Amino acid sequence: MKQELKISNQQLGEWIDEWQESLFRYAFFRIGERADAEDIVQDAFLKIASTTSSVQNPKAYLYRVVTNSCINLQRSKSRFQPIEPKIPSQNSSDEYEAREEQQRIARLLDTLPDKQAEVIRLHIHAELKFTEIAEVLEIPVTTVKSRFTSGIERLKQLFIN
Repeated sequence: MKQELKISNQQLGEWIDEWQESLFRYAFFRIGERADAEDIVQDAFLKIASTTSSVQNPKAYLYRVVTNSCINLQRSKSRFQPIEPKIPSQNSSDEYEAREEQQRIARLLDTLPDKQAEVIRLHIHAELKFTEIAEVLEIPVTTVKSRFTSGIERLKQLFIN
């Protein structure tokens, strides 16, 4: 019989306090929509709270869940692109500026191979250390560093040319 492991509400609350903001920032810069980013982060915390298996590294687990959810959302939305971008209301100028910044960064990162762009996103937007990124992506730290360095070099070349 499988033993069910339950995360305490106190532990979950501590994780939310510690990681919610950086998870949201990462999700927002991945997908560019505040409401979607909030939903994805909330779902990630619900998923870890309801898991019945042992989670060795909860931070890496949460980032992996958020990353996968962002990818799935982008795939589903790519089939239904709006003809014209929404015109922001005057009340949402801050959100509009944040979305514009997100789109500029996304366009730059889209010029890179996916593996390099993902490492840069996790390091810059999620503020993860290279060792943490290695755990999230399940790759060696040296590979993370190499992808980051190569990606940044490619971005520098774009600005020079």
